[in-house]
Amino acid sequence: MISGQSDEQSSDVGELELVYEFEPPEGSPQEPPFGQLPENVAIDPFGNKFVSVPSQVQIWKFGPDDELVDQPFVQFDSTEEFLVGPTGVEFDPNGRLYSAFVSDLSTSEDAETNGVYEIDEENGEYELYAEISNDVEDFPTFPNDIALLENSLLVTDSFSGVIWEVKRGRTEVWAGELWDGEDDFPTGPLAPPAPTADGPQFGPNGLQFTEDKRTLYVANTSKGTIVEIPVLDGSAREPEVFVEGLVAPDGLAMDVDENLYVADNGANQILRISPNGDVEVLAENEGMDGGQETTTEEETTTAEEGTTTAEAGTTTAEEGTTTAEEGTTTAEDGTTTAEEETTTAEEGTTTAEAGTTTSEDETTTDEAGTTTAEEGTTTAEDGTTTTEQGDDQTEPDSEGGVPILDQPADVTFGTTDDQRETLYIVNLALSSQFEEPTPSFVKLDVGIEGLRVER
Repeated sequence: MISGQSDEQSSDVGELELVYEFEPPEGSPQEPPFGQLPENVAIDPFGNKFVSVPSQVQIWKFGPDDELVDQPFVQFDSTEEFLVGPTGVEFDPNGRLYSAFVSDLSTSEDAETNGVYEIDEENGEYELYAEISNDVEDFPTFPNDIALLENSLLVTDSFSGVIWEVKRGRTEVWAGELWDGEDDFPTGPLAPPAPTADGPQFGPNGLQFTEDKRTLYVANTSKGTIVEIPVLDGSAREPEVFVEGLVAPDGLAMDVDENLYVADNGANQILRISPNGDVEVLAENEGMDGGQETTTEEETTTAEEGTTTAEAGTTTAEEGTTTAEEGTTTAEDGTTTAEEETTTAEEGTTTAEAGTTTSEDETTTDEAGTTTAEEGTTTAEDGTTTTEQGDDQTEPDSEGGVPILDQPADVTFGTTDDQRETLYIVNLALSSQFEEPTPSFVKLDVGIEGLRVER
């Protein structure tokens, strides 16, 4: 268990409600037509919801009453390639919509530029705001989530392990250490595990400021940690680990009491973390314990002691678990399938120089890379692994109108008076643990208002 984790759900939390169910892939999520796989959500002051769907290179718009308005609202140029499309979306106080866009993994000269785009909220027209590049040959960047800092944007780079400060036409590293491509890979709290011969691994992901902007929280997906960064006069101070032992934390949100909400992509859970670090499970699939029992610091398996890699995006977890954004998964019994190849871990054993610890029934999934899990290691040539469930793994029962969590990738509070206690959640379902993937847009009443964003 995570230190301070509650076994009981708060009585003020409602049940998951379905807003919209997207179309799952017809076959492999890495081959056209890819399916409709949502990744991030931003909500304007009027309650309009904008959901990025990178698999279709689109952003969709839902209205104040959660009705689908535009499909798509934004259509970026498509090269029909895996892991090329919009990721994080965010509004600034003036109502401008921004989207991070990943295209460093593209092999096409026609792909949109890797970076951040500014979008007209009225008509969906877009233009490049700033390009993002780490200037390291053959080492891609992965622009991901966006947060607002005074007159600039902060953007996580999940491959490079840094946070970029972005202004129109220019970028610079705001936090973390940028790898030069030659020396040892950085090992700080924001950094992912070091890249392997198969490609980079997955690190900083979701972002969330406190109301006073003096602390920024960052999810480090592959390490299973939440990192806190003190902020002084707009500048980052030394990052420190705030909470560890999660599976694959992804999107973040915050309420008025500064409780942090986490979409744990690998555990299929929505978590609430108090300001002092206590962790509470708000939502998980019935019949599943979140897919894992997290380990204590003394029991963890580090990235160096037993990792799994995959081309163009791999991750392992510091806490005996692993995941990587935009497409990964691991298996309890060590059996995994990746697109048209199958990799099997011998009866599910994981080894580590300093010993391994993972939990019984542990399963992890996440976006954009690869994953290792309970007593099993997987590698996928294309950067994605999917899980074949063991005999004792049951499919969550979504009958009766209660939707399931299937790789929750982002959480965002509603902005209108009747939706301020509502947490909106997108389920990526890229490497679903279930026989029938369920990419969806859902919501959860958490009984407390979200942090109001100045508009």
